[in-house]
Amino acid sequence: MNRRLEVVLTSRQRRRLEAIRDRPPQPQVGRRAVCLLMSAAGASNRAIGQATGLCSDGVTHIRRRWRARRMASLIDRPRSGRPTKATLAYRHMLRMALQDGPLAHGYLFTVWSVARLNTHLSKATGISYEESRLRKLMHAEGFVFRRPKHTLKGKRNEKAFRRAQRQLTRLKRGPSVNTPTMNSGMRMSRSSISIRT
Repeated sequence: MNRRLEVVLTSRQRRRLEAIRDRPPQPQVGRRAVCLLMSAAGASNRAIGQATGLCSDGVTHIRRRWRARRMASLIDRPRSGRPTKATLAYRHMLRMALQDGPLAHGYLFTVWSVARLNTHLSKATGISYEESRLRKLMHAEGFVFRRPKHTLKGKRNEKAFRRAQRQLTRLKRGPSVNTPTMNSGMRMSRSSISIRT
């Protein structure tokens, strides 16, 4: 390891980095904390890369940032550019819509699609997103998008459904041994067969 990039931690810095590692505010901040703790323990770039998924240059960059900015190096500096449209109020509305479901918001359907959710949030907040970006926001809020499995269970006559299933199973088995069939494929009972002599 390059002597200039050696990471030396005080006991206070180590405790803070361990707390950040155990409960990181963002995944990248947790990775940086792990990188610095392992660096201070003398781990190689390769070992740190295997533990964190960082490349060797990434590990070196984190060490350089540490030497220049110490604890402030863990957090990214504010970036220039347009601020995000997903304000705290928008994220709150997103969470509430997903937790409550569409029925609670006056809709007749029971499951949100991403398009329907986007339309609802657009009406409520005036902010609209592309569906892929809305899925990422949902994931960031701890929700998972899956396609619903549509069934008629609970909406059909279950007794008639089971009866029809049994009948279908019997039909699939084919004609029974006791029931002779004609060439036309029609079934005949034994009492309807007459033999001419």
